[in-house]
Amino acid sequence: MLIVIPKRILAELFSHALGSDPEECCGVLVGSDGEARSITRMRNEHSQPIRRYQMSPIELMRAEQNADAKGESIVAIYHSHTFTQAYPSKTDIRNAIESGWTDPIYLLISLVEKTRPIARAFKLSDCGAVSEVYIATDGKAYQEMTEPS
Repeated sequence: MLIVIPKRILAELFSHALGSDPEECCGVLVGSDGEARSITRMRNEHSQPIRRYQMSPIELMRAEQNADAKGESIVAIYHSHTFTQAYPSKTDIRNAIESGWTDPIYLLISLVEKTRPIARAFKLSDCGAVSEVYIATDGKAYQEMTEPS
């Protein structure tokens, strides 16, 4: 499984994460067919934003409505880990399951090394299984690489 995230969107993700540090940032990627076409930043409304994130349900609903109006959907939910690696925590997994938001990919940005942020993507199942998703920055180049000759 893979998600295509253009370099300009990855750059904006890193900018959002670094600009929010030491608090976690959060938001969604909107697109279709496994490709992110735009980013929607959200406010982190958690009472402890340095350790957790929580998106506004109203902002999330608005982002979903805007995506629907363009014939797109939320392809990924993202947030940063400012002090830990880019891997879903037990809380991240539990929150995804309890909220019913296991369809989108979860994208995490680690700021453990501030000069070298890292993004990784994951699919979370309803039973809590975590599997890594490959991130491609150019869908056409990826297809050309993987198509049989």
